[in-house]
Amino acid sequence: MRRSLPVPRGPAALALLAALAAVPTPASLVAQQGTQPIDTAYTRRIRELTPTDPRWKFTTELVDYLPASSTVPTPLQVLGYVPGTLGKLSHTADVNKYFRALAEKSPRTKLFSLGTSDEGREELVMAIADEATLARLDDYKRMSARLADPRGLSADEKARLIREAKPIYWVLGSIHSPETGSPEMLMEMAYRLAVDEGAYAKGIRQNVITLITPIQEVDGRDRMVDVYNQSEKLKLGPTGRSLVYWGKYTAHDNNRDGMVISQQITKNYLKGFLDWKPIITHDLHESVPFLYTSTGTGPYNDEFDAIQVNEWHQLAYQEINELTRRGLPGVWTHGFYDGWAPNYMLAISNFHNSLGRFYETYTSGGAGCQTVNLGDAQTQKEWFRPNPAVNGVKWCIRSNVNYQQSGVLVALKYVADHKETFLENYAAKAERQTQKGRTQAPYAFVIPRAQRHAAEAADFVNLLRLTATEIHEATADFTVNAMPKIVEGRSPEPRADRAPQFRTTPVQVKAGDWIVRMDQPYTQLPRTLLATQTYKPTDPSPYDDTGWTLDELRHVVSHTVADSAVLTRPMRLLSADPTVAGTVKGDGSVLVVKHLGDWRSAVLPWKAGGRVRVADSAFAVNGTTFPAGSFIVESPKGADVVKSLGLEAVAVASAPTVRSHVVSLPRIAYIHTWQETQNEGWVRFAFDQMGIPYTYMADQKLRAPGALDRYDVVVFPHSGQGGMSIVNGRPMTGPAVPWRASKDTPHLGKWDETDDMRPGMGLEGAASLRRFVERGGLLLVEGSTSRLPIETGLTPQVTEFTGRNLQARGAVFRAQPVTTTSPILYGYDDRTSMPVYFNQTPLLQVGGGFGGGGGGGGGGNAEAAEGVDPAIRAAQERLRPRVILRFHDNADSLRISGMLNNPQELQGRPAVVDAPLGNGHVVSFAIRPFWRHQTQGSWALALNAIANWNALTTPIATPRAATAAAAAGAAQSGTRGGPGAAQRAPQP
Repeated sequence: MRRSLPVPRGPAALALLAALAAVPTPASLVAQQGTQPIDTAYTRRIRELTPTDPRWKFTTELVDYLPASSTVPTPLQVLGYVPGTLGKLSHTADVNKYFRALAEKSPRTKLFSLGTSDEGREELVMAIADEATLARLDDYKRMSARLADPRGLSADEKARLIREAKPIYWVLGSIHSPETGSPEMLMEMAYRLAVDEGAYAKGIRQNVITLITPIQEVDGRDRMVDVYNQSEKLKLGPTGRSLVYWGKYTAHDNNRDGMVISQQITKNYLKGFLDWKPIITHDLHESVPFLYTSTGTGPYNDEFDAIQVNEWHQLAYQEINELTRRGLPGVWTHGFYDGWAPNYMLAISNFHNSLGRFYETYTSGGAGCQTVNLGDAQTQKEWFRPNPAVNGVKWCIRSNVNYQQSGVLVALKYVADHKETFLENYAAKAERQTQKGRTQAPYAFVIPRAQRHAAEAADFVNLLRLTATEIHEATADFTVNAMPKIVEGRSPEPRADRAPQFRTTPVQVKAGDWIVRMDQPYTQLPRTLLATQTYKPTDPSPYDDTGWTLDELRHVVSHTVADSAVLTRPMRLLSADPTVAGTVKGDGSVLVVKHLGDWRSAVLPWKAGGRVRVADSAFAVNGTTFPAGSFIVESPKGADVVKSLGLEAVAVASAPTVRSHVVSLPRIAYIHTWQETQNEGWVRFAFDQMGIPYTYMADQKLRAPGALDRYDVVVFPHSGQGGMSIVNGRPMTGPAVPWRASKDTPHLGKWDETDDMRPGMGLEGAASLRRFVERGGLLLVEGSTSRLPIETGLTPQVTEFTGRNLQARGAVFRAQPVTTTSPILYGYDDRTSMPVYFNQTPLLQVGGGFGGGGGGGGGGNAEAAEGVDPAIRAAQERLRPRVILRFHDNADSLRISGMLNNPQELQGRPAVVDAPLGNGHVVSFAIRPFWRHQTQGSWALALNAIANWNALTTPIATPRAATAAAAAGAAQSGTRGGPGAAQRAPQP
C-alpha cells in the first residue's frame, strides 16, 4: 500500500513536455486563474467538445479551461486526446500510464498501489495535496487513524487533532464498467488539482488530501473499451452490444460485495480504506439524468449514524445549489436508491464512521452523444428536483465529464472550507458507536465455538476481523442474559429509566467462545449482519435486497447479549484469525464422518481422494449413531482432509454394514448464456472456492450432437431469462456480434468465446438436455432457469404459479424439509426448518397443487387404481416429482428477515423439487443456494444433489421397457455417465 510506483522516463517524455505552448489567460478567466497561463489548445478542445444550447449550460467556470504547466504533462500530451473526445476511451494500462506520468512530474502527487485484480491488472490510488502536506503524509494518516478510534483520547488532544488533521477524501471511478466517463474525467481532474494555482484549487490542496482511484473494476474497463470500439466498428449503436463479462466472476454485483468482501477488488478497496481512513469516499456512477447526488429515499439502514445521514444531505444540497447557480440543469437528489441494504462498496465507509456517497450522471453510451428524450417522471419538477433535466438537448461524454468534475470540485472545496466540522463529526461518530455499546443492548454478540457448524462460525468471525471489528475470546466460563435478535430499525430501544422491553434468557458462555463487544468504534457492521430486518409494506419500493441476516444464512449460531455485565467478564482480544481443526478418534483405515449439513461435509467426496460411500440409512459405530448421509471414507489422506475441513471422524478397522452407495464423482457441464453471466458467476465463484471441477460452456454448444455425452451433471444457474428466452437467445437482427479475442479486442474471450452472441441453445439444445436427463443425467437449475425445464416440457408435472400480490424482495425465509429419504437433504437431519434466500420468483407448484404434502408428492390422487400391476405402479410413482424442501406453511413463521407482504402466495410452496425424467432427474431450486457468497448454509443442498446424481432414487426395475431403457443408457454413457444398476444398487 505504501510503495511508490515507477514512472516512464527519457528524452521523449522531456521533448513532449517542452512542446507545451502557454499563453496569457483570457480576461474571462482571470478571476478564476489570476495570472497563471492556460493551455489554449486543450481549453479550445474542451469547449469544442461541450455541447452548446441557447437555453442551457453544460459546463462551469471550474472546468471549461485547463491551466498550463511547463513541467507537468496533460492527458492530451500523454494519451493524445482530451478526455471527453467522441469515440475515445482509454484502456486501464493507458489510464495508469497517465497517472504514473503525472506522479513523476508533479510534487503535489504521490502514487500508490491498491493491489491487483483477479487477472493481474493494477489498481492505483493517487494522493494529491500541497507539497507541505505530502511531506507529512504519514503523519496525517496517523492523525486520521487516531480520530477513527478516539478511545482514551483526551479532550485537549482531540481538539488538537481536529485543528491539525486534514480530511482525506477518496474519489473512485468506474466500479461499473459500462459507466465509462469517470476514468476519463479523473485524469483531467487529477492534473487540475495538481497544477491549478487559482484560489479554488489551492484551498482544496491546502486543506484536503484528495485520493483518486481512476478505475476500480480494471478488468471490466478493458473489456468495455474493446466492446465499445467493436460496436462502433460494427455500427451496432449504443444498445446493440452488451458487456457480458466484467470481472472474472461478477458484473454489476461487484458493488454488492460490501458485506462479505469476497471479490478481489473489494478486498483491495477495504485494504485501502483501512490504510488511509478517509472520512469521505465518493463513487462515480452513470445512469439517470443529469447528475444525481446521493441521499436516497429511505428507509435508511438503522446502523447508519444520524450524523452520516445529515452529512449526505449537507453535501448534496451544497452541490445542488452551487451547480444550479452555475446554470446546470438536472442536478437533484433523494428520488433514486434507498440507503437500506448494506452490500454496496460505500457501506464499508458508512460502517466505519466515514461518509460513503455517490453520483449518478447521465450516460453517453460509451463515448458518444445522444439527443435527450426523457419521460415525464424524469423531467417533472419535484421538491427534490426543482431544476429537472430537459429534453431535446445534445448530451455527450464531455457533458458527463463536465458535470462529474464540477460536482466533485464543489464537494472538495466545501469539505476544505469546513474541514474541522467534518473531522469533528468523524470522531464523534466513533465515540457515539462506542458509547452506544456501553449503554444500551445489545452489549455484545457471542458466537459459540462448539457448535455444529464450528468451522463456518470461525469463517464468520474472520470476516468480521477482516473489516477491523475487534473480536475477543472468553478465557473462562460465565453466564449472560441473551435477548431475541435485534430488529433493524423496528424494535424499541431500552432506556435507562425503565426496564428493557424484551424477554431475556440465560446463556452459558464457554471458554474459547468468540465475543463481539459493542463498546468499540466499528460496531455497525456486526450489528446489521446479526440483526433481522423488517421492511414494511409502507416503505418505498426497495432498491435491492431487503434481508440478509448472515448468521442465519450461514447456519451459524449466535447470541445477542442484553447484559452489560458481559463487558466486565474475562476475555482476551484475538490477535490472529481463529481456526477450527477437525478431529479423528480411534484407530483404523476406514473413517466414518457425520454429514453436518454444510458445504465442508458435502465437498468431502471431492477432497478425500479415495473411495467414499454414503450411508442411505442410520447406523451406529462404537456407540455413536450416524444418520443417513454420513460418509464412509477409505483413503490414505482421509484423516488430513477431515482435519482441514473442520469435520469429526471415527476411525474403524473395517467399514460398517449399512445400506449405502458409492459416490461416483460426476463430470459436470457448467452452462452459461450469452445474455447474462453475473448470476452464474457467483455460483462459479463458490465452486472454485470449494474446488469443485467443471467444464464451462455456453448454452449454444448444446446444439452440437453429443455435446453432453461425456457428462453426468449439468449445472445451469440463474440467468435472468425465462425458458424460451434461453432457447431463442437474442433477436437475430443486424450483423453477428462476436465475443472473441482478436487484434482489435485483445481483452475479450478470457473465459469463453463465440462468433455470435445472439443465438441461444435452440430447440436442438433443449432436445439435447432431454436426451441427457432421460439416459440418467442430472440437470440442476435454480431461480429463473427453473423455467427452462417447465417451458420445454421436461417436467410436465412441475409448473410456475404467477403471483399477483406477493412482495418477497431478496429476503431470508424459513423452509421445511418435506421428505426424509432424499440424499439432497443429507446432513440436515437436525433441522425442522432452515433459513434460505429467496427473491420474488419463481413460485413453483407440483401437480394440481403446491405439492408440499404427502412426503413431497406431486399433488392429485396418489392412489393407484385397483388392478394395476404393482411394478407399473411403482414405476409411475418413481416418475412423480418430489418436493424436497418447501417454504414454511405457517405465514407467521415464514419470514426471518426482510420484506414479506401477502405471504399466502409463498407459504407452503416448493423450494426444491426433484422431478425424475426417464432414468435421470431435474432438480429445481426456487431458492438461490449460492446467492452473492452469503448463503453458505444452503450450499450443501446443491452439492448433495450433484454428488448423489445417480442415487437420488432407485433405478427402474419394471416394466420391461424401462429396464431396457436403463440398460441402453448405461451402454451409451459408459461406466461413469450412465445410470446402470451396478452403480446405483445399495451396497453393504
